[in-house]
Amino acid sequence: MKIKQKKKGELTTQQIVILIIAITSFAIILFLLFRLNLGKTTDNEICHDSVVRRGNSILPEGTTPLTCHTSYICITEDGTCEEMTEPEIKKVKTKEEIYQILADEMVDCWWMFGEGKIEYIKKGWTHENYCSICSQLGFDNSIKNIKDFEEGQISKDDFYDYLMQKEISNKDLTYSEYFFGTKNINVLKEMALQQHGLEGTFGEIKIDKRYYIVMGITTEVDGWVVTMGSIGAVIGGIVMSHTPIGWIAGAVIVGGAGIGVGTIAQEISDSIEPEILAITIEGKEGVQNKFMAPTIIEEDSNKFKALNCESIEILV
Repeated sequence: MKIKQKKKGELTTQQIVILIIAITSFAIILFLLFRLNLGKTTDNEICHDSVVRRGNSILPEGTTPLTCHTSYICITEDGTCEEMTEPEIKKVKTKEEIYQILADEMVDCWWMFGEGKIEYIKKGWTHENYCSICSQLGFDNSIKNIKDFEEGQISKDDFYDYLMQKEISNKDLTYSEYFFGTKNINVLKEMALQQHGLEGTFGEIKIDKRYYIVMGITTEVDGWVVTMGSIGAVIGGIVMSHTPIGWIAGAVIVGGAGIGVGTIAQEISDSIEPEILAITIEGKEGVQNKFMAPTIIEEDSNKFKALNCESIEILV
């Protein structure tokens, strides 16, 4: 009786099964890597590394480009997002989950650009403000299904209370301590606005609008600023000069809806209540620049223009 010999190169059943298992396992690993969103982390690290390289470089800034990109985020309750094209979708069920997403996007932005410890914009002949748009935020209409947001708006004052109270998961400090160096933002609000006789507010986020998460840095040369007691404020759209308004540390940047270039304080209508757009801080670890900590502001609005950004230091 002849025994049929296995042809050279022919796979056995056992080998086929092992191969199928290996391919399936590899596919599962790839799926989990994408679910962990490691691509976004890599983008953040690439940006951070380019900021560090520019800060350490002795060459002109143009020869050391920043490789930072704006991320596009849609926050939704039902998983849909009709208003944005191919955003990163963040599905939420509670107010706290929304606040967590916003706070963590601000953390990413602050970390990418050096936490106020890196002089990535060098000293210049004039005082100029350089901004970076880290994220564009969209809110799906389904957010109105969540308690407290039925009216289609999010209180930024309530969100900043969250920043004061909530600790960052991998740090022994609150979000407000990480961004602003203090747990008590209300003190800054009261001190900066007391001479106006107004109750300080960070305003509202309207769900039907798009927003930026933006931070900034100034050159070292001083610009035209307004001092208010023991704390300073830059009044967006009220005090104007031929060069961009400077940001001073320990200050708030205040803007009023509809306030344009050349408008003076006396012309502000009682119906236009100024709001706090951002908080500025001193540079750290010997850095002389001033920084605007990450803030959430309506896309391409008068309020965004009130930040007086000389240029946007980021790629889209």
